[in-house]
Amino acid sequence: MKPLLLSVLAAYVVAAIHAILAFVNKRRALERVSLAALAIGFAMHTASLITDWAQDGRYPLFGIRETLSFLAWTLVATYGLILYRYRTLLALGTFTLPLIALLTFFANVTRDSNETGAAVVGSGASWLFPVHTTLLLFAYASFFVVFAASVMYLWQERELKRKTFGAFFHRLPSLTTVNEIATNAAGLGFTLLTLGLLTGMVWSSSRDGRLWHNDPKEIFAALTWLLYLGLILYRSTAEWRGRRAAWLGVAGFGLVLCTFFGARLLGGYHVFG
Repeated sequence: MKPLLLSVLAAYVVAAIHAILAFVNKRRALERVSLAALAIGFAMHTASLITDWAQDGRYPLFGIRETLSFLAWTLVATYGLILYRYRTLLALGTFTLPLIALLTFFANVTRDSNETGAAVVGSGASWLFPVHTTLLLFAYASFFVVFAASVMYLWQERELKRKTFGAFFHRLPSLTTVNEIATNAAGLGFTLLTLGLLTGMVWSSSRDGRLWHNDPKEIFAALTWLLYLGLILYRSTAEWRGRRAAWLGVAGFGLVLCTFFGARLLGGYHVFG
């Protein structure tokens, strides 16, 4: 384990625990502790990524350990943007911060080989690889926000229909706010995914002259792109802004998981990441 990344994990665990407690108890003091711990963890995490980049002499995004760490970092950055825009720390934090802590934990206990990184660094147009992977991971982080907002929407809608308002109902953002978060996050994620796929094709072509390898990760990525394109189109119509769109957001994140883990579970060209 790397000491700095272990400290990052500790900060994220503190942030996650206090976010959950703040949501349950509705206490501002716990919110502030969670936000402070998250900010400290993010600063240390950024320093950890920069340190790895300097020490290894390559972009710190090869293999599962580095990918999990970087994904956790993108989730914090994305969550920070949502928090700045909508001020929904209590609700969204209970979904996001435990996942960030879990990803960082696995990044601490997982070991990687440097062989893949060396092979990619030595390939043609290698500068495109960090652009490609960074765009995709920020897209995945945005799609997680869509997923979390969709779950919150479905939860609230269910209680509204049954008129059985639980203890946490009034602590969630309004349906309008949740729908707006999901719509904006879906648009951002789709844009990043599109750019990520395009840069990946250019990089792949410069590496071995092929734009498409019929790889499991490529296939799942294409399906994910099509689903979120449909989601954005449907959200532009009044009848698809509610429950149906929320279920599409949940299904879309299932495809994101298949895309992220597809290469390692099914084998293929994308053995890194």
